[in-house]
Amino acid sequence: MNAAALPDAQYHGPGIFLMLGSALSLAVMNALVKWLTLESYSTFQIVFMNAVCGFTAVLSWLLMSGRMVFVKRVRPLLLVYVMAALTACLSLFYAFGHGQLAQISTVVAAAPLLVAVLSFVFLAERLSRWQTGLIVAGFVGILLVLRPGVDMQASLPLLAALGGTFALAVSQVLVRKMSRSIHTAAFILYFYTGALVISGVLVFGGDLWQPAAAGDLPLFLGCAAADVLALFLMYSAFRCAPASMVMPFQYSNIVWSALMGYVIWQEQPDNWTLTGAFVIIGTGILFTRTALRRKPVLVPQT
Repeated sequence: MNAAALPDAQYHGPGIFLMLGSALSLAVMNALVKWLTLESYSTFQIVFMNAVCGFTAVLSWLLMSGRMVFVKRVRPLLLVYVMAALTACLSLFYAFGHGQLAQISTVVAAAPLLVAVLSFVFLAERLSRWQTGLIVAGFVGILLVLRPGVDMQASLPLLAALGGTFALAVSQVLVRKMSRSIHTAAFILYFYTGALVISGVLVFGGDLWQPAAAGDLPLFLGCAAADVLALFLMYSAFRCAPASMVMPFQYSNIVWSALMGYVIWQEQPDNWTLTGAFVIIGTGILFTRTALRRKPVLVPQT
């Protein structure tokens, strides 16, 4: 990402720094999910513990700041959002736990392109020929990473990541549709509430609970803290700089994830993954810049 691609970057340093921090926090959370999975904890238990911590943190903040009024407005579509976001969470936690961090992060990076397609279909948002071409190129990048039919057993985490990314895109489209009538705090709190209830039923109903070792408790807490911190830093970045400036730096998550995967587990992305990452990141940045120049961006409410 050079100066020509991101003009005026020097004037928005705080926002860029915050978005880089958000991407790093998200990568840390994904690495901790993998670590806990390798310690034989089920995906459902990891999601449950994450939801307990996240729900407690967000609810405490709302109560202490006197902002509970923001979560009283409920819409029927909010339930659909919670289910889509929870599906994304479960699928992506499984994918990061069982796959290579760099590969899974690359697939997830295609979410903005899926959001554009879904917004075109369901929200009647227009796409130029240039944007349509970028979306097609981005899907080619996904295929380069997935390489359908090569090894279905090894591809299972990647397929879970693809399904989770689609569910994530659905949840983001629903947020866009409801953002004028529902506060950001409501989206976060109700997601954690749904995750807490559903994952709790699956964990305890399916007898999947494993007592956490004392040494693993900091990992669970760190995972939840990284999740909440990533959200906080992302929303702060949008307040400090234009979305068109900071959003491309979300893709640094792939770099952080690749570094952590290599240092901790000696994961080495193959040439197909690297090529797919290059295509997805390139098309994603170009698409984001084009889309945000054509219309105003709704900054998340705080």
